[in-house]
Amino acid sequence: MNRPSLPLLPLLVGWLLCTGAWAADPQPLQDIRDAAQDYVAAHVGGGVKPSAAALDPRLRLPACGAPLESSGPTPNAGNAWSVAVHCPAPSTWTLYVPVRVSERHQVVVLTRSLGAGMPIPADALTLQERDVTTLTYGYVGRSEDAVGKVLRRPVPAGAALSPDAIGGAASVKRGQEITLVSEAGGIAVRASGKALSDGASGDRIKVENLDSHRVVEGVVRDADTVEVGI
Repeated sequence: MNRPSLPLLPLLVGWLLCTGAWAADPQPLQDIRDAAQDYVAAHVGGGVKPSAAALDPRLRLPACGAPLESSGPTPNAGNAWSVAVHCPAPSTWTLYVPVRVSERHQVVVLTRSLGAGMPIPADALTLQERDVTTLTYGYVGRSEDAVGKVLRRPVPAGAALSPDAIGGAASVKRGQEITLVSEAGGIAVRASGKALSDGASGDRIKVENLDSHRVVEGVVRDADTVEVGI
């Protein structure tokens, strides 16, 4: 996720102090933060919570005699904004305020680690509230969208499930008797076999030829057929 770089507030504070931007009756810093947060809130969807960065308490800008104005890039990529809060009169000043947005939703989280190719059981899932703006690869919001499907890659306990980590439903179960099919030159040869792991359609799994007891790899074609090489 690309995030815009934010102006360096400490440098700006130092510049303001050195140039005499110091007021006996200063603009309340919370008003500046509120203006930045309100600007972001007006440009993002519901359920998103903006949070402006804390401002240096040494900063004393002249009180603004007009409503504060805010501007910034719209739309903004990512969850980091830089909002320019501007006082138009009588003393003009502009302060760039970093604002971060968060959006919290219930997401599916693994309660224990599961390896690649393993089916996802219901008792390994729970729902937790997470900031989804930090979930780069997306998230799964309902347990029923994951139960019974297989993992494409290992997922540790406590991690939120992402859509790209979930494959299709397991169509062949470990220990299941299946038909092994080999094709060459237009001729198909079939044999009895046994699946040595779970697999969804298109997955490569290990199987055992029950006649020769040879273990080979094959591709799951349907609920009871695995294609193997000769």
